[in-house]
Amino acid sequence: LVAEVKDRLRGGPRGRAGAVIQEIKTLKTEWLSQWMPRLTSNAKPLSPYRVIWDLMHAVDVANTIITHDAGSPRDQISPFWEPVAPLTYIGWGKTTQLGTGLGYAMGAKLAAPDKLCVNVWGDAAIGFTGMDFETAVRERIPILSVLLNNFSMAIELKVMKVATEKYRSTDISGHYADMARAFGGHGERVTEPGEIIPAIKRAVRKTEEGVPALLEFITEKAVDFSIYGSGTGGG
Repeated sequence: LVAEVKDRLRGGPRGRAGAVIQEIKTLKTEWLSQWMPRLTSNAKPLSPYRVIWDLMHAVDVANTIITHDAGSPRDQISPFWEPVAPLTYIGWGKTTQLGTGLGYAMGAKLAAPDKLCVNVWGDAAIGFTGMDFETAVRERIPILSVLLNNFSMAIELKVMKVATEKYRSTDISGHYADMARAFGGHGERVTEPGEIIPAIKRAVRKTEEGVPALLEFITEKAVDFSIYGSGTGGG
């Protein structure tokens, strides 16, 4: 097969690379322009997309290993985070147990102690494995944990209307920055758009000092995702 392809190309490229590259650039520019209002929003509660965008521009991406969690954080971060080095983005299929990303970040830090290792998760996920942030403190595994807290399983609101009305099944509560500090780590709750990047930089410095950090961003109940063919903001 390789020999046949070489013969058909007669030892040279097909000459389409330039056009394909330009088409990709054009489509990406159009797509980003549709999402830029969400990525740079000054709204309060915070846009989760603003948090992700600022995170990507506040850290050294080439020296960062990042993973998402199941549910909304996965769909919010995966279209926009652009890794620039191999093995720096831990993505894993469609879904898995809520809270898995915390362990992945700790494992990544043990494997690559010189890198900033980040897990991005939601308030439902931290309800499953949040106590293991204490493990990171106790075992001196200085990760950065980015929590998108909207006090709700927002993605389930449409399909759990009755359960929400009768039993508050999608409601979630907690002050997780306080929890992180109680465990001996660094914890901050962030509510202002202008404080996103300063808080990230403070947290990164703490990890460099050997202290695990948890940033709790109070976000809106966002259910808009960039999914190809979905018709939601550029797909």
